[in-house]
Amino acid sequence: MDVSIEPYGWASDLHPEDLTAATAVFNAGWHDWNERERPLSVEAYVAYDRFSAPPEVILRRLARADDGTVVGLGQACWRDGEPGACLGRVFVAPEARRRGVATALTRVLIDDVRAAGRTGLTLETVEGDHLAPVMARHGFRPDMVIEQNWADAATASDELLARWVATGEAAEGYSLVRYDAPAPDALADAFVAVRHVMNDAPRREGEPPFEFSVEELRAVEATAVAAHQDWWAVAVRHDDSGELVGLSEMFLPRLQPTMALQGDTGVVPAHRGHGLGAWMKAVNHQRLRAERREVEVVQTWNASSNAPMLRINRELGFAPVQRYRSWFLPLD
Repeated sequence: MDVSIEPYGWASDLHPEDLTAATAVFNAGWHDWNERERPLSVEAYVAYDRFSAPPEVILRRLARADDGTVVGLGQACWRDGEPGACLGRVFVAPEARRRGVATALTRVLIDDVRAAGRTGLTLETVEGDHLAPVMARHGFRPDMVIEQNWADAATASDELLARWVATGEAAEGYSLVRYDAPAPDALADAFVAVRHVMNDAPRREGEPPFEFSVEELRAVEATAVAAHQDWWAVAVRHDDSGELVGLSEMFLPRLQPTMALQGDTGVVPAHRGHGLGAWMKAVNHQRLRAERREVEVVQTWNASSNAPMLRINRELGFAPVQRYRSWFLPLD
């Protein structure tokens, strides 16, 4: 199939007809990967697309058939100023698959991210041996596996959540700190500092450690408002030092009221083993039940190698609805 590949900025910049078609391509892709995914409205897709702020850079490409129809989408993202690889995804309309659209989009993404100075491109696909020969033919090699995990909001028992909270409260020398975005000025520096614990989590090949700043936090908070998302943040303070040593977040997209998104959760290594991660998650899940009864599903993403976090999530009722293989193409 002959297609033309063109850049675009935000989804909201697209012509209304193209935006409707792009939303349909996006929904079809996610439905094929996970049949339980509910399709996004055009408005919700625009909000989803807006949840990005500097220093994150997103390169967006659109594939158009000869008749002008949008038949594919491609994206690659990285953090400006941080060397390393970038992460990409490609979506193709069902009627245009196996006709070279994905290959055309991928080739353009490769050329564009190489020109941007990235050292590699990682594409995510559904886990499966059938893709290995195809990816190898294009020079990609297998990397880590990421699980998309879902839990029914009511799965974890009230007793379990109460026990985790009690265990955390009994841990000597620790207390909870929490806010709803935006972060109070007095807490912003501390919440930015503890976020660096996520550099201990498994990373894809070529993915550099993250460096966070208060300026980025404020930019992401503004983006959450533009994306119609509420943002709950919980942290654990080490009382003797006054430092925050654990972080857990939950995002609630108002245009997807039946879904809650579990964000980052991490505990500084020296303070693990006290049930602090489970404590933070339990607090947010208790609040979810009390204040957001419309939420049916909580979604999170975990590296399949992250056994400690998977153990907590399994006890909360999370189960994989799909596994995604990262495929890495070195560009340097």
